[in-house]
Amino acid sequence: MSKLSNKLSLHVGSKIGLKNFSFSQLILEVKRLFDSEGIPGFVKMMVILVEGLLIKSQVTECPRCSSNKLQMHGKCGKKMKTSIGCVDLVLSRMKCVACKKTFSPMMRLFDVDPFSRKSREFEKLTLETVTNQSFRRSAKNLNDTMGFSTAHTTLHRWFTNTDVVNMNQQMRVDDIIADGTGFKKEKDDKGSNRGEIKILIGYNKDGKVVPFGAWTRASWKDIGTLIKKKNHPSERIKFKPIAGTLITDGEEELVRHLKKLALSHQRCLFHMTHELTPLLRYQDMAGKDEAIKISDELHDLLYLELPEADADPLKSLEDKLIIEAHILKMKKSIDDFILELKMMGYKKAKTFVENAKAQLFTYIENWVKTGISNPRVTSLVERIMREIKRRIKKIGFKWSERGAETMTRLILLQLGSTKYLWENHWAEKIGIDADIKLTFLGVTVNQK
Repeated sequence: MSKLSNKLSLHVGSKIGLKNFSFSQLILEVKRLFDSEGIPGFVKMMVILVEGLLIKSQVTECPRCSSNKLQMHGKCGKKMKTSIGCVDLVLSRMKCVACKKTFSPMMRLFDVDPFSRKSREFEKLTLETVTNQSFRRSAKNLNDTMGFSTAHTTLHRWFTNTDVVNMNQQMRVDDIIADGTGFKKEKDDKGSNRGEIKILIGYNKDGKVVPFGAWTRASWKDIGTLIKKKNHPSERIKFKPIAGTLITDGEEELVRHLKKLALSHQRCLFHMTHELTPLLRYQDMAGKDEAIKISDELHDLLYLELPEADADPLKSLEDKLIIEAHILKMKKSIDDFILELKMMGYKKAKTFVENAKAQLFTYIENWVKTGISNPRVTSLVERIMREIKRRIKKIGFKWSERGAETMTRLILLQLGSTKYLWENHWAEKIGIDADIKLTFLGVTVNQK
């Protein structure tokens, strides 16, 4: 198809009084003109020109029978909501001589649903808006900014029907991190309004975060089976784990069903000390100061500072033996700590630490083998969970399970470390590589 290359003239009517002239007022009036009439009108005119080129090129075919014998069949109006305003389009309709079907060539070129009333870039803007605030407030902010109204129920419908949250789950990463949080949902048949969001994200040594997904209607068993199936092409070959290390808060069901996805398991050290304090206070009935003191002791036993650079720090057998001896010393300190808890009568705390001790020093053992340490804490996912909790707990409640799942996935995609996934999706969907270039050549003034 040929390219359209033209110079276009911009005609603006002006009435300017020099008395009490204000530069700021001129700026505001120019902005008002282009926001409300200029830019939408310019887009409308460009569509007319492109449509004329499309019809004259005679490359348009009937979508039903592929015939190129077409004739004009009138005009149809279409109003599109965009980020530059509401654009009123007048599109030609063509009729196929062979099968009598009528259609709009421009709608096929736009590649949008015939009944759609929004551009894709405006859809992107609305989804980014509702991710940060309620649907009602999003509607108000968009209405104030865009100059046209969009009902909050319409935003909710677009949110519900979006396909952007379909995530790729067939990939391999350095580490996988899993966690969950509760939320208030619509009451089910049993009268319960307690729901749970489960998320699984991947983490690579280059700092890139890749979300596998978020689920409200699946168990950890279902999630583990799904991820394994996506990455296991044939039952005839042995499944190869998709990650080096699984990092969790130690939830038994989670670990049981996801540990097959990784070569090793690391308990989150933050959760160890964070959960030990309330366990001592409310299960073993220790005093507040005593519980904090014991938790601080555990913290000191768990951490070993390792180089952040991904390089082999063990340059000789002697270095390796020194580190291995240090690991044994740390494990012996944990055994002594467990014995101390037993002697003090703190049975719940003793069992808690004892059950976790085998996965506490995976980060050091991996460092000894490879020179690369996996994360020791789920702080990355904790930051993500805080943002999820803010949106689905503080801004909104009585979610449907599907709605909470969709919102969580939108948040995962729009966070700073994963935003490249969001932008890449829309770049492909909008067509950023389209061959369109406009140049401002100046303004001609015709004085009367």
